[in-house]
Amino acid sequence: MKRWELFFHNASVIAVGLSGVVYGVLKYFMAGADPDSRIGNPWAQPTLKAHVLSAPFLVFAFGLVISSHALKRFRAGEPDGRVTGIALLWIAAPVVLSGYLVQVLTGGAARTWTGWIHTAIGVLYLSGYVAHLLKKHSSASRDAI
Repeated sequence: MKRWELFFHNASVIAVGLSGVVYGVLKYFMAGADPDSRIGNPWAQPTLKAHVLSAPFLVFAFGLVISSHALKRFRAGEPDGRVTGIALLWIAAPVVLSGYLVQVLTGGAARTWTGWIHTAIGVLYLSGYVAHLLKKHSSASRDAI
């Protein structure tokens, strides 16, 4: 994987993950200044927009990772990070699909459930991504010894 691809993927994960986590905190844990307002926290909507606008970059980065990293390592039979890497590839599809669905569904209950599913899978993806990076660094330090 080239350095720019790694940088692009990491930056995309950080942008989408951070904006998603901040949006969740703002929406569910921080009330707005006006208790009679339906808007809630005034920063929630701009944060959601940042999340939605940064997500296509991560979808593109998924394609880069599959073509320049995952398939090559899988075909070469390299065992380091294989479990977390394959899990991340499987988790990517439902998190992307649920992210698009939550934007196009019109029913209140369907949107709510899809939003919670997207949140759960997104948190799972971020956790798996951190585990994958830690696995990569632990095997690199092990190889240096």
